[in-house]
Amino acid sequence: MHITKYKPMLRHTHLIKFLFNRELSEMYISVALRDLALSMSGIFVPLYLLIDLDYSLNKVLLFFLFYGIAVTLSVIPAAKFTSRYGIKHGILMSMFGLIMYNISLVTLPYHDLFFMPAILSGFSTSFYWINFHADFAKFSDKKNRGREVSIWFITAYTSILVGPILGSVIITYLGFITLFVIVSLIFMLSAVPLFLSSEVYEPVKFSVSDIFKKSHLKETYFYITYGIRMMISQVVFPLYIFFLLTKYISLGAIASLTALGSMIVGYFVGKLSKDEKKEMTMFKYGSLFHSLGLFFMIFVKTFVQIAVVNVYLAMSFIFVDIPHHSMFYTKARRQKSMMGYIVFREITIGIGRIVGVLLIMLTASLILGFIVSGITMLTWFFI
Repeated sequence: MHITKYKPMLRHTHLIKFLFNRELSEMYISVALRDLALSMSGIFVPLYLLIDLDYSLNKVLLFFLFYGIAVTLSVIPAAKFTSRYGIKHGILMSMFGLIMYNISLVTLPYHDLFFMPAILSGFSTSFYWINFHADFAKFSDKKNRGREVSIWFITAYTSILVGPILGSVIITYLGFITLFVIVSLIFMLSAVPLFLSSEVYEPVKFSVSDIFKKSHLKETYFYITYGIRMMISQVVFPLYIFFLLTKYISLGAIASLTALGSMIVGYFVGKLSKDEKKEMTMFKYGSLFHSLGLFFMIFVKTFVQIAVVNVYLAMSFIFVDIPHHSMFYTKARRQKSMMGYIVFREITIGIGRIVGVLLIMLTASLILGFIVSGITMLTWFFI
């Protein structure tokens, strides 16, 4: 009788354990603040360039091409920096880069150096994710890694639930410049929790030839197509939805609804992520169902249709992304050079970002982005 009474408490000890893992707790808080800032401004940047600055669609895509190139080329320097100065200082550099990025966005109306914020954003992206992944892979628990990843996702989506609505209201009533100032302040604040514990160093060993190794070809294909999907999500989705709805607040509301769906599903996916076999099953079927949603995007017209399909897409992608990250961290820890494998992943994803933008630029079709992303995600089912 007494054992039964305490079972509910015992079932939640893993959550308590994760929350009191000092390194991960600091990272969760930092991620929440960073994602709040990014979600307030990120989905609106393509629209800022297209509408407020009156850039052509091709120039907006060129901006993101520079971003993709900058991400790819700065991965190795970011890893070298981390190896010498530590993970936390690497993330601090990324926050500094994001602040400079926001300042450069604010000054764009006064010059035509549009590639500068794109390069700064790419630089900060690679510096952040190289170090975030190294920290998470190093300090997450192998037996409960899927659940720890789900806590990260839920923490991030809690911020993303609020950010787009808040950002759209600020843009509507105060303008983009006020938004970028507020976002920069939040970026500064997000770096503080990371320095509540000592610095961590991680050596790097990587060769570009690793990308072309026969043993890595399947992973190279997956990460490149993952990068394509990321760029479609970052650029095509906000532009396509805004063209249909023409209101910043409508776009922000849809982004918040998708975050809510992701949070709910993320909790259950984390509970199901008990071993690699179950994670791979969720990954495969999540890819299949998500690819169908990308094809549905071609036919949406109204706010309700867009909202329903986007919530479906967000919920199905959680079945892909949480298992993928859990398996990625496990594989990284098995390598001779953990940081080398992370570098391999980020470079190939960066190549995918570049390919994704070039496809849209060469065809001048946003819809093609959904089709290509849908087809590539369908192939993940067979990986």
